[in-house]
Amino acid sequence: MSKLLVVPMLVLAACAGNSSSQDPDPPDEDPGQVAPPDETPQDPTPAVDDGYVPKALAATRFGVFYQISSDVLDVYQDADHGLPHLANHAWLITHSHATAFASKALADKIHARDDFYYAPAFDIWDASHAGWKTAPDATLQQWAHAFRDAAIAAHADLFTFNESPSDTGTSAQTRVQIAKLLRYLHEPDPQGRRLSGVFYLTEAAATVSRYDSPAPEFFRAIDDTCIAMVAEHYHSNGYVCSMSEAALAEHYFAFRTWLLAGGDPAKVSIATTKYTVLHSSRFDDGPSGWSGGDATKTTLANYQRALSRIAKVTRQTDGGLNRLSFGPTATSITRIGVQPRITALFRWHYVHTAAMDAELPCIDNFGGNCTCN
Repeated sequence: MSKLLVVPMLVLAACAGNSSSQDPDPPDEDPGQVAPPDETPQDPTPAVDDGYVPKALAATRFGVFYQISSDVLDVYQDADHGLPHLANHAWLITHSHATAFASKALADKIHARDDFYYAPAFDIWDASHAGWKTAPDATLQQWAHAFRDAAIAAHADLFTFNESPSDTGTSAQTRVQIAKLLRYLHEPDPQGRRLSGVFYLTEAAATVSRYDSPAPEFFRAIDDTCIAMVAEHYHSNGYVCSMSEAALAEHYFAFRTWLLAGGDPAKVSIATTKYTVLHSSRFDDGPSGWSGGDATKTTLANYQRALSRIAKVTRQTDGGLNRLSFGPTATSITRIGVQPRITALFRWHYVHTAAMDAELPCIDNFGGNCTCN
């Protein structure tokens, strides 16, 4: 057996061994099948295209957030305690809307700071996209263009693809249909305006052992159309706190290692500049498909330490130097007390215009902040 075959097999074994099946409070396998609450301001009538040109993203250090609410956005944009407002930084607000594709009212709030970008979600499981796995090309294109046009009219800067489902690795048909949708969503409108994407994968879709093919065309479509590929890791604090930091790092980034191993240019591009790990920021009473913290079983302080632990592990691992994601963040799903810790973590681990060693230790240089149970 050649050495070239050994690395992917070792990675696959590691991926399978640290799966979410070990989580005492595992998330839903396809969380996007259930529409999340939408607490954001809605447009009374659909936005009319006024010529808005989506903002180009040039920053290489960014955070990605899924499902926002106005009070959380206020925390994130606070001049003193919010997300850092610095050169080469951007904050991507990805959001699934309840009754429309996009909202100009939300876009206006997001754009209160010039480093915030609005990315409404093309939700693959939305009822309006029923039958997407077998829909003909003309239907896929019509859906994608209708979304693109509505999103640009509402002042979107990017689109969110929510989400690549659990059968992505085993179904060539699923991958082909998603690749087509991505290319249609990314096509320019008649005025030449174009949206690039933030692409979400469920944890199963970002697990090496769930792939029966290297799927080069699928990843080429992602690389050609998207500025970020977000691997969902909706884990409980019980999982995060019981695993060693080395095991967590291996788990979060095993898929990235697989992308790098084959040498395919599109996969390497994704692994080096786009691969982003999403961590659950959900904290509320009872179990949830988002997993995270159950407030009937753990304290906010303990959950904040769990968030600190995963941020530290992400920042210290290749592939997490410049990118980090949390979700869901809306207050109907997670308590507002979580948010000051999230902004503090970005101000600690991602506060310079480029990665620096000073960002590596646990927040506030105190290891106890990353110790939890």
